[in-house]
Formats: sequence, structure tokens, C-alpha cells
Amino acid sequence: MYILFFITSLLFSCSDDDSQVIDMQEDVIEFTGTWQRQFEAGPGNLHYVTYKVYQDSIRYTLEGAIGSANCNIEKDHFAKTDNRFVGHNSENDIYYVLFIKDISESNITIYKKEVSDVEEGQTTAVPTADDTDNHGWNTYTKN
Repeated sequence: MYILFFITSLLFSCSDDDSQVIDMQEDVIEFTGTWQRQFEAGPGNLHYVTYKVYQDSIRYTLEGAIGSANCNIEKDHFAKTDNRFVGHNSENDIYYVLFIKDISESNITIYKKEVSDVEEGQTTAVPTADDTDNHGWNTYTKN
């Protein structure tokens, strides 16, 4: 009998008002995978750019005759509202903001820009469709 009273008092003393609960879960990146494009940097100078997108980072590689790069951009912020990924390369503390649009099963379009810190990455305006700074918007195919 005492056990029943104890359980009943617990049930009625707990509030089911969860209006104070704050959702701390970050937005999920829905375009994970390996994305690649190729381009010519002058006649006969074929280059390949690859983005490997994970929930916690993006691996960027560039391979070609003129130059190469390989860096891991660790996620500091991601907002699904404008597909804005802000991250940094921990090897050299360079920060980037990447915008992703036109997402489909087989293609995405990416714009990458170097920024000074996370705050600048979060407040940078989404580039216009005809923006050619930072190599502009480029379309990548899923591998």
C-alpha cells in the first residue's frame, strides 16, 4: 500500500510541462558523401576537386598539374536554413564558410570562402548566383 502511494505521489508531483526544454541538437547535414568535379586550369591542365562531407567535417582535396591541396575542415557550425557550413582547419587555424545549394541525389553546388573566424562565417551573406569571387559557385557530382 505504501509503495502504491509513493508511486502515485511521484506521478502527480512531476510536471509534464516541457515548454522550458531547449533543443540542443544541431541540424543534420543531409548531403553527406563524396562530391567531385574536374576543370582545366589552362590547356591540358586537368584538375580534380573533391569534397568528402561528413557530419563533423569536410575533407577538401585538389589534385592537378598546377597545384594540390588536402585539408580537413572541422565543423564549428552548420545551419540547415541556408546550408551554411562554418569550420576550420586545425592545422593552420584557417576558417571557411561553405554554402551548399541545388542539392539532389547526384549533384550539389558549393561556394567556399575563407573567413577570419566562426562569427564572420555565421554572418556572411549568401553569395549571389553570379558571384565569381573565390572561384564562384561550382557544381559537383556524387561519386
